[in-house]
Amino acid sequence: MFPRLCYLIVMLTEVFKKLEKSKWLPWFGIAPFVLFPVATMFGGQVSRGIGILAFFASMWLGIFIGGKFAIVISTYCGNISEDIGKRLSHAFSVFGFLFCPVLVGLFTNAHMGTDIGLQSFGAHFLSACFGAGVIFCVTPEDT
Repeated sequence: MFPRLCYLIVMLTEVFKKLEKSKWLPWFGIAPFVLFPVATMFGGQVSRGIGILAFFASMWLGIFIGGKFAIVISTYCGNISEDIGKRLSHAFSVFGFLFCPVLVGLFTNAHMGTDIGLQSFGAHFLSACFGAGVIFCVTPEDT
């Protein structure tokens, strides 16, 4: 039994090393976020599966909306340096990543019966503001 287990571990290590170099790694990482809602839909709970899929998608949507909102703010606020613009973009992206799923989760819980466990709205808003503030204070690296 032990030699078979060692062989399995070595084989899995080789698979993950090859996967790292392949173009399938992003798909491998996204697969659970897509397969779980699809499996829920095939289980006969279509609205719940759509709600969970919307909840997962709202994380990326929050990053996009937060970044675009920061660009609008830095464009129309006048004298903002490039460093502050980068910081605003990162901070609002983090805020969107942390807060948009809460809004979508509350909506899907109320209208689609997803039963996603969420804390209070105020607690999520406070933690999103805190996370965005911390990221704003961190100096972005130039690439």
